[in-house]
Amino acid sequence: MASLHIKSFGPIVDSTRIELTPLMVLIGRQSAGKSTFMKVLCFCRWIEKKIMVSTDDIVSQYTHYNRFVKELKLFYRFNDEFFTDDTHLMYDGDNITINYHGVNGNAQILRKKSFAEKRFNTKLCYIPAERNLISAIQNVDKTYKATERDVLFNFIYEWDEAKTPYTSEHPFKLAATGGFSYVNKSGADVLVREDGTETPAFYASSGMQSVMPMDVMANYVTDCVGNNASLSMHERNEISKTDNGHSYRRLEYQSAQLFIEEPEQNLYPESQKLVVLSLVRSLKKALENGSEQSMTVVTTHSPYVMSVVNVLLAASIAKEKELKQTVVSDDCILSSKSISGFYIDENGIFQNIMDSEIPMLSGNDLDGVSEWVDESISKLNEILFA
Repeated sequence: MASLHIKSFGPIVDSTRIELTPLMVLIGRQSAGKSTFMKVLCFCRWIEKKIMVSTDDIVSQYTHYNRFVKELKLFYRFNDEFFTDDTHLMYDGDNITINYHGVNGNAQILRKKSFAEKRFNTKLCYIPAERNLISAIQNVDKTYKATERDVLFNFIYEWDEAKTPYTSEHPFKLAATGGFSYVNKSGADVLVREDGTETPAFYASSGMQSVMPMDVMANYVTDCVGNNASLSMHERNEISKTDNGHSYRRLEYQSAQLFIEEPEQNLYPESQKLVVLSLVRSLKKALENGSEQSMTVVTTHSPYVMSVVNVLLAASIAKEKELKQTVVSDDCILSSKSISGFYIDENGIFQNIMDSEIPMLSGNDLDGVSEWVDESISKLNEILFA
């Protein structure tokens, strides 16, 4: 199983060795290191993808001239303050390992013994918290100019690709209350109600501007699994000539990997539930259509997101015990082993929040305010009604 271990990097003191599961939930206070961990993970997965699908030997490109750390800093906006002499990034992937230590050194990247036969193509997407810029700013592709490509610029660029299939003939029903569907009308983003009323995304609510690009992108990326990968004809010919019968693993996407910041952003609790169900439904579709493990990693501050995941976890266990349940539909049920969660405390240490006895993800560290509310109301009631 692939894993990542981060030490002394930005706010993260020690993540411990985190084994990657299809659905991972990261919780913690602001600036605790949730997005930092997810960005490093996404970058390592992207480097692995690039090495796996390349027809040339590009490993040396990322083990010389500090290229690994330079691109990590540039793409995810990490400055020098994130790095110390004790910084250590240890990624054990599906087909390669990456080891990086220090401030400005070179990464050590090694292929695993089975690399030639087992390498494959995967579709990745990092969905940032700033995703509502897609709708909130007109002509965002012209307005947002970056001297170098970064994670936000890349998402804006990928959005043009992702929205293409969802035309008036093939609208995409969004996971939010109100019965909205997304339609790409000659490049314009439009929300359509069930009665046919149309609203340009620019004039939509902040919640719809947040959920629209996330839900559409997640569906598009997971729909790619099992279909032809984005390769040039030259790349296809080179892969077919050299892969000795394994070319299909690189010519078609074998998995999807989504990294999502705060899926609950600007959403009413009911819509948060619908979003989680939609994301898990898309993930399950990718897991069934690909030969390799797909995954969705989310950071969240929402107890509702956590609670919905726990409902899905309970449904998974019921199914594994062959117990009949009608609470959760089968298209949202994963293996119980597919779900994991971690809390990053104020000291930058990761803690596994899966309760092995129940099992469920503990939300105590996420929803500590409820205890304060109960105690405060109780004390105030004693004063008010004594």
